[in-house]
Amino acid sequence: METLISQKPDVLVILPNEGGPLTPVAQKAMQAGIPVVNVDREFSTPAAYRTWIGGDNYGVGKAAADFIANELNCQGNVVEIQGIAGISVTELRTKGFTDGIKRCNGGIKIVASQPADFSPDKGLQVMETILQGQKKIDAVYTHDDDMAMGVIQAIKAANRDDEMFVTGAGGSKDAMNLIAQGGLYRATFLYNPSMSGSAVSIAKLIAEKKGLSDLVEPEVPSRIELPATTVTKENVAAVQNLGY
Repeated sequence: METLISQKPDVLVILPNEGGPLTPVAQKAMQAGIPVVNVDREFSTPAAYRTWIGGDNYGVGKAAADFIANELNCQGNVVEIQGIAGISVTELRTKGFTDGIKRCNGGIKIVASQPADFSPDKGLQVMETILQGQKKIDAVYTHDDDMAMGVIQAIKAANRDDEMFVTGAGGSKDAMNLIAQGGLYRATFLYNPSMSGSAVSIAKLIAEKKGLSDLVEPEVPSRIELPATTVTKENVAAVQNLGY
Protein backbone atom coordinates (compact mmCIF):
# COMPACT_ATOMS: atom_id res chain seq x y z
CA MET A 1 0.00 0.00 0.00
CA GLU A 2 2.80 2.44 0.90
CA THR A 3 4.55 1.63 -2.38
CA LEU A 4 1.36 2.12 -4.37
CA ILE A 5 0.69 5.48 -2.71
CA SER A 6 4.20 6.64 -3.60
CA GLN A 7 3.44 5.83 -7.25
CA LYS A 8 0.50 8.27 -7.14
CA PRO A 9 -2.20 6.22 -8.92
CA ASP A 10 -5.47 7.87 -9.92
CA VAL A 11 -7.53 5.45 -7.79
CA LEU A 12 -6.85 2.49 -5.48
CA VAL A 13 -9.20 -0.52 -5.25
CA ILE A 14 -8.67 -2.45 -2.02
CA LEU A 15 -10.29 -5.64 -0.72
CA PRO A 16 -8.68 -6.11 2.72
CA ASN A 17 -8.57 -9.40 4.60
CA GLU A 18 -9.52 -7.32 7.64
CA GLY A 19 -10.60 -3.70 7.35
CA GLY A 20 -9.29 -2.42 10.68
CA PRO A 21 -5.52 -2.96 10.28
CA LEU A 22 -5.43 -1.32 6.84
CA THR A 23 -7.58 1.66 7.77
CA PRO A 24 -4.69 4.06 8.62
CA VAL A 25 -2.87 3.48 5.34
CA ALA A 26 -6.12 3.79 3.36
CA GLN A 27 -6.69 7.13 5.10
CA LYS A 28 -3.17 8.12 4.12
CA ALA A 29 -4.04 7.46 0.47
CA MET A 30 -7.21 9.54 0.75
CA GLN A 31 -5.29 12.39 2.40
CA ALA A 32 -2.81 12.23 -0.47
CA GLY A 33 -5.67 12.86 -2.89
CA ILE A 34 -5.91 9.23 -4.09
CA PRO A 35 -9.54 8.02 -4.00
CA VAL A 36 -9.94 4.56 -2.48
CA VAL A 37 -12.63 2.08 -3.51
CA ASN A 38 -13.12 -0.25 -0.53
CA VAL A 39 -14.47 -3.68 -1.49
CA ASP A 40 -16.45 -5.90 0.88
CA ARG A 41 -14.60 -5.82 4.24
CA GLU A 42 -15.10 -2.30 5.41
CA PHE A 43 -12.49 0.06 6.81
CA SER A 44 -13.06 1.38 10.32
CA THR A 45 -14.02 4.89 9.16
CA PRO A 46 -15.63 6.35 6.01
CA ALA A 47 -12.67 8.75 5.90
CA ALA A 48 -10.61 5.83 4.58
CA TYR A 49 -12.56 5.41 1.32
CA ARG A 50 -14.22 7.37 -1.46
CA THR A 51 -16.71 4.58 -2.18
CA TRP A 52 -17.50 1.31 -0.46
CA ILE A 53 -19.09 -1.55 -2.43
CA GLY A 54 -20.13 -4.81 -0.83
CA GLY A 55 -22.88 -7.24 -0.09
CA ASP A 56 -25.54 -6.80 2.56
CA ASN A 57 -23.94 -8.78 5.38
CA TYR A 58 -26.65 -7.87 7.89
CA GLY A 59 -29.18 -8.84 5.22
CA VAL A 60 -27.52 -12.26 4.80
CA GLY A 61 -28.06 -12.97 8.49
CA LYS A 62 -31.59 -11.58 8.49
CA ALA A 63 -32.56 -13.58 5.39
CA ALA A 64 -31.13 -16.75 6.95
CA ALA A 65 -33.08 -16.11 10.14
CA ASP A 66 -36.31 -15.59 8.22
CA PHE A 67 -35.80 -18.74 6.16
CA ILE A 68 -34.86 -20.95 9.12
CA ALA A 69 -37.67 -19.54 11.29
CA ASN A 70 -40.21 -20.28 8.58
CA GLU A 71 -38.87 -23.78 7.92
CA LEU A 72 -38.90 -24.65 11.64
CA ASN A 73 -42.12 -22.81 12.48
CA CYS A 74 -40.11 -20.83 15.04
CA GLN A 75 -39.22 -23.92 17.10
CA GLY A 76 -35.85 -25.65 17.13
CA ASN A 77 -32.13 -25.77 17.88
CA VAL A 78 -29.77 -23.98 15.49
CA VAL A 79 -25.98 -24.06 15.15
CA GLU A 80 -24.17 -21.02 13.73
CA ILE A 81 -20.84 -21.56 11.95
CA GLN A 82 -19.26 -18.11 11.65
CA GLY A 83 -16.53 -16.74 9.39
CA ILE A 84 -13.42 -14.98 10.69
CA ALA A 85 -13.90 -13.75 14.26
CA GLY A 86 -13.84 -9.99 14.77
CA ILE A 87 -14.26 -8.75 11.20
CA SER A 88 -17.25 -6.69 10.07
CA VAL A 89 -18.55 -9.38 7.68
CA THR A 90 -18.85 -11.93 10.50
CA GLU A 91 -20.25 -9.50 13.06
CA LEU A 92 -22.96 -8.25 10.72
CA ARG A 93 -23.98 -11.75 9.58
CA THR A 94 -24.31 -12.76 13.21
CA LYS A 95 -26.25 -9.64 14.22
CA GLY A 96 -28.67 -9.98 11.31
CA PHE A 97 -29.36 -13.56 12.32
CA THR A 98 -29.79 -12.93 16.04
CA ASP A 99 -32.03 -9.95 15.34
CA GLY A 100 -34.05 -11.95 12.84
CA ILE A 101 -34.88 -14.87 15.13
CA LYS A 102 -36.12 -12.56 17.88
CA ARG A 103 -39.57 -12.76 16.29
CA CYS A 104 -39.68 -16.38 17.46
CA ASN A 105 -39.68 -15.21 21.11
CA GLY A 106 -37.09 -17.76 22.20
CA GLY A 107 -38.56 -20.64 20.22
CA ILE A 108 -35.38 -20.92 18.18
CA LYS A 109 -32.27 -21.44 20.28
CA ILE A 110 -28.68 -20.98 19.06
CA VAL A 111 -27.15 -23.97 20.84
CA ALA A 112 -23.63 -23.44 19.45
CA SER A 113 -21.86 -20.60 17.65
CA GLN A 114 -18.23 -20.84 16.60
CA PRO A 115 -15.96 -19.32 13.92
CA ALA A 116 -14.44 -21.55 11.24
CA ASP A 117 -12.52 -18.86 9.29
CA PHE A 118 -14.42 -19.36 5.99
CA SER A 119 -12.40 -22.59 5.57
CA PRO A 120 -13.96 -25.91 4.48
CA ASP A 121 -11.40 -27.87 6.55
CA LYS A 122 -12.04 -25.77 9.65
CA GLY A 123 -15.79 -26.02 9.03
CA LEU A 124 -15.44 -29.81 9.07
CA GLN A 125 -13.43 -29.79 12.31
CA VAL A 126 -15.71 -27.33 14.11
CA MET A 127 -18.87 -29.15 13.08
CA GLU A 128 -17.45 -32.52 14.15
CA THR A 129 -16.90 -31.12 17.64
CA ILE A 130 -20.34 -29.51 17.79
CA LEU A 131 -22.05 -32.73 16.68
CA GLN A 132 -20.40 -34.58 19.55
CA GLY A 133 -21.71 -32.04 22.05
CA GLN A 134 -25.20 -31.42 20.67
CA LYS A 135 -27.64 -34.32 20.54
CA LYS A 136 -30.44 -32.40 18.80
CA ILE A 137 -29.82 -29.96 15.95
CA ASP A 138 -32.57 -28.83 13.58
CA ALA A 139 -30.67 -26.40 11.33
CA VAL A 140 -27.15 -25.09 10.71
CA TYR A 141 -26.62 -21.49 9.61
CA THR A 142 -23.18 -21.14 8.01
CA HIS A 143 -21.64 -17.81 6.99
CA ASP A 144 -20.14 -19.15 3.74
CA ASP A 145 -20.94 -21.74 1.06
CA ASP A 146 -17.37 -23.06 0.76
CA MET A 147 -17.09 -23.45 4.53
CA ALA A 148 -20.47 -25.18 4.51
CA MET A 149 -19.03 -27.98 2.34
CA GLY A 150 -16.92 -29.07 5.30
CA VAL A 151 -19.92 -28.75 7.61
CA ILE A 152 -21.97 -31.00 5.33
CA GLN A 153 -19.15 -33.54 5.20
CA ALA A 154 -19.14 -33.73 9.01
CA ILE A 155 -22.93 -34.11 9.21
CA LYS A 156 -22.98 -36.92 6.64
CA ALA A 157 -20.06 -38.72 8.28
CA ALA A 158 -22.02 -38.69 11.54
CA ASN A 159 -25.10 -40.08 9.72
CA ARG A 160 -27.21 -37.16 10.95
CA ASP A 161 -28.20 -35.64 7.58
CA ASP A 162 -31.85 -36.65 8.08
CA GLU A 163 -31.97 -34.72 11.36
CA MET A 164 -31.17 -31.19 10.15
CA PHE A 165 -30.72 -28.87 7.18
CA VAL A 166 -27.97 -26.40 6.26
CA THR A 167 -28.00 -22.88 4.84
CA GLY A 168 -24.96 -21.09 3.42
CA ALA A 169 -24.05 -17.69 2.05
CA GLY A 170 -22.34 -16.45 -1.08
CA GLY A 171 -23.80 -18.34 -4.00
CA SER A 172 -21.16 -20.87 -5.04
CA LYS A 173 -21.85 -23.26 -7.91
CA ASP A 174 -21.40 -26.24 -5.59
CA ALA A 175 -23.97 -24.84 -3.17
CA MET A 176 -26.46 -24.08 -5.91
CA ASN A 177 -26.08 -27.57 -7.37
CA LEU A 178 -26.79 -29.13 -3.98
CA ILE A 179 -29.78 -26.85 -3.44
CA ALA A 180 -31.16 -27.88 -6.84
CA GLN A 181 -30.87 -31.55 -5.85
CA GLY A 182 -32.83 -31.01 -2.64
CA GLY A 183 -32.03 -32.53 0.73
CA LEU A 184 -29.51 -31.38 3.34
CA TYR A 185 -28.46 -28.09 1.71
CA ARG A 186 -31.64 -26.05 1.76
CA ALA A 187 -30.72 -22.42 0.89
CA THR A 188 -28.02 -19.83 0.29
CA PHE A 189 -28.05 -16.04 0.26
CA LEU A 190 -26.28 -14.24 -2.57
CA TYR A 191 -23.03 -12.43 -1.89
CA ASN A 192 -21.33 -12.65 -5.24
CA PRO A 193 -17.65 -11.79 -5.81
CA SER A 194 -18.71 -9.99 -9.00
CA MET A 195 -18.63 -6.89 -6.78
CA SER A 196 -14.84 -6.84 -7.32
CA GLY A 197 -15.38 -6.37 -11.05
CA SER A 198 -17.89 -3.63 -10.33
CA ALA A 199 -15.35 -1.97 -8.01
CA VAL A 200 -12.87 -1.69 -10.87
CA SER A 201 -15.55 -0.15 -13.08
CA ILE A 202 -16.42 2.30 -10.30
CA ALA A 203 -12.74 3.21 -9.91
CA LYS A 204 -12.59 4.03 -13.62
CA LEU A 205 -15.63 6.30 -13.33
CA ILE A 206 -14.14 8.09 -10.32
CA ALA A 207 -10.86 8.64 -12.18
CA GLU A 208 -12.78 10.03 -15.15
CA LYS A 209 -14.91 12.20 -12.83
CA LYS A 210 -18.10 10.57 -14.08
CA GLY A 211 -21.19 9.21 -12.36
CA LEU A 212 -23.30 6.11 -12.98
CA SER A 213 -24.92 6.47 -16.36
CA ASP A 214 -28.50 5.88 -15.24
CA LEU A 215 -28.31 8.31 -12.32
CA VAL A 216 -28.89 12.03 -12.64
CA GLU A 217 -26.07 12.88 -10.22
CA PRO A 218 -22.65 13.39 -11.86
CA GLU A 219 -20.73 11.46 -9.18
CA VAL A 220 -20.45 7.84 -8.02
CA PRO A 221 -22.29 7.23 -4.69
CA SER A 222 -20.24 6.78 -1.53
CA ARG A 223 -21.86 3.42 -0.67
CA ILE A 224 -23.20 0.67 -2.91
CA GLU A 225 -24.76 -2.32 -1.15
CA LEU A 226 -25.84 -5.41 -3.09
CA PRO A 227 -28.93 -7.33 -1.87
CA ALA A 228 -28.79 -10.75 -0.19
CA THR A 229 -31.23 -12.65 -2.40
CA THR A 230 -32.55 -15.89 -0.89
CA VAL A 231 -31.85 -18.89 -3.15
CA THR A 232 -33.86 -22.08 -2.64
CA LYS A 233 -34.81 -25.09 -4.77
CA GLU A 234 -37.74 -23.06 -6.10
CA ASN A 235 -35.67 -20.26 -7.68
CA VAL A 236 -32.13 -21.65 -7.97
CA ALA A 237 -32.42 -22.29 -11.71
CA ALA A 238 -32.92 -18.55 -12.33
CA VAL A 239 -29.66 -17.57 -10.59
CA GLN A 240 -27.32 -20.54 -11.15
CA ASN A 241 -25.48 -18.56 -13.84
CA LEU A 242 -24.30 -16.21 -11.05
CA GLY A 243 -22.62 -19.03 -9.13
CA TYR A 244 -18.86 -18.79 -8.71
